[in-house]
Amino acid sequence: MNKLGPLKQIMQMLPLGGLGVELSDSDYQMTKDRLDKFRVIMDSMTQDELNDPKMITASRIKRISLGSGTSPENVKELLKAHQAMQKAIKGMRGGAGKMNMKRLMKKFGPGMKM
Repeated sequence: MNKLGPLKQIMQMLPLGGLGVELSDSDYQMTKDRLDKFRVIMDSMTQDELNDPKMITASRIKRISLGSGTSPENVKELLKAHQAMQKAIKGMRGGAGKMNMKRLMKKFGPGMKM
């Protein structure tokens, strides 16, 4: 992802990036730091764990956190973020596309409109 350019530039290329949602430089930096931490955590996972995160148990979380030099809470945060993204993608795939997109926007915040 780093090869694509600065995070701010990538966010502006995304479909939701141009909806008038302005993030400050500190927000972008915080997001970049979080993504970097997630990348390190993912580097400590096996290929099977990357392919099927549901198989990650408490003992695997502990091993991953020790291997990545992070806390088990950070690993759990990554797993929750993955789960939320899966839900969002699944929500956008539904039958009445625009209606699902409206519901998704309501989940992300009241300032976004379709």
